[in-house]
Amino acid sequence: MSIWANAAAGPVLPTDTVDAVVVGGGPAGWTAAIYLARACADTVVLASTAPGGQLMDTGIVENFPGFPEGIDGPELMARMREQAERAGARVLALAADKIRYATGGPPSAATPGRAYAETPGISPGTSPGRAVHEVVTAEGTVRTRAIVLATGSAPRRLGLPGETRPGGETRPGGEAATNDGAGGSGGDRTDGAAGPAGGLGVAYCAVCEAPLFKGRDVAVVGGGDSAMEEVLALSRHARRVHLLHRGDTFRATPVLLGRVRALPHVEIGTGRVVRALRRDTDGRLVGLRVEHTATGTAEDLAVQGLFVAIGHEPRTRLADGFVPLTATGHLHSTGPGGATELPGVFVAGDVADDRFRQAVTAAGAGCAAALEITRYLEDAHA
Repeated sequence: MSIWANAAAGPVLPTDTVDAVVVGGGPAGWTAAIYLARACADTVVLASTAPGGQLMDTGIVENFPGFPEGIDGPELMARMREQAERAGARVLALAADKIRYATGGPPSAATPGRAYAETPGISPGTSPGRAVHEVVTAEGTVRTRAIVLATGSAPRRLGLPGETRPGGETRPGGEAATNDGAGGSGGDRTDGAAGPAGGLGVAYCAVCEAPLFKGRDVAVVGGGDSAMEEVLALSRHARRVHLLHRGDTFRATPVLLGRVRALPHVEIGTGRVVRALRRDTDGRLVGLRVEHTATGTAEDLAVQGLFVAIGHEPRTRLADGFVPLTATGHLHSTGPGGATELPGVFVAGDVADDRFRQAVTAAGAGCAAALEITRYLEDAHA
């Protein structure tokens, strides 16, 4: 299902200053948009051209409340978008390229010149209630009194030579992937690389790529729930799936781990680290060099596909130098609802969550951000 199935033909940027801009099209962003629009805030969602966040790469979601039979990830995101639009939010298939923040005060000594160097019309000492930020897109600039940064996270890579194609990954059909991190929870796809018919053979989304590896041998790297989901998705298509984990124990929930262990054509290897990719003369993946951590010995594992599921990196680029980062690299909030030091700027979802990283907690964070923004706007208009 496409999340843009019933969307308007083209984006129309508002010409007046809006109350709130939500940057991101995942659970946090859509929920924030729903609550803001229902509170009669003039709300714009910059959902990028590939919205939906990590749920777009998820099959059946079984733990989101209200769906006892489960719901397909893309369908859940499509419903959230429709609900946001029904509430009155304007949803644009545009990414935020950069943001000119207004701080409502003098520039910080820690980041000299950050406050107003790129923000025309705002001068030091502006009261927080009158601060206006500018969100820059490819189609123009949106002026807004408040911002929800719900930009999500991107898959972490192994960092091996040849893992990605120079200049960016390639998807099946030769379409270049976008990895600018600008487009919210779904700002760049996680399908990383093309399948075996002419691509790199390295991917980050089994739901997206598994059919391309039908009847082939593949490997999955990781030890958490994401890795288990990858194995389960691949098991319907691949001849054999090798699950490789550097640790001795798995972080995955017992239910998912039990399902994986029950599959007859899945081989589980703990204490294994992928050290190199092996390719033929045409550049196709033909195997992995795998090290046994206990002994230091290495073996060659013949596979035609590698799926990496070792976590995600928060997409913080739009806030670099303006919003502090936590020790884990997530955006740091300083108040209720994901408030930051910048007036009217809130963070929500995986970009700020280093602990739970669930669709329902992201939605809750989006709700909290919207409620705090509503109060902020009421104070600003008082």
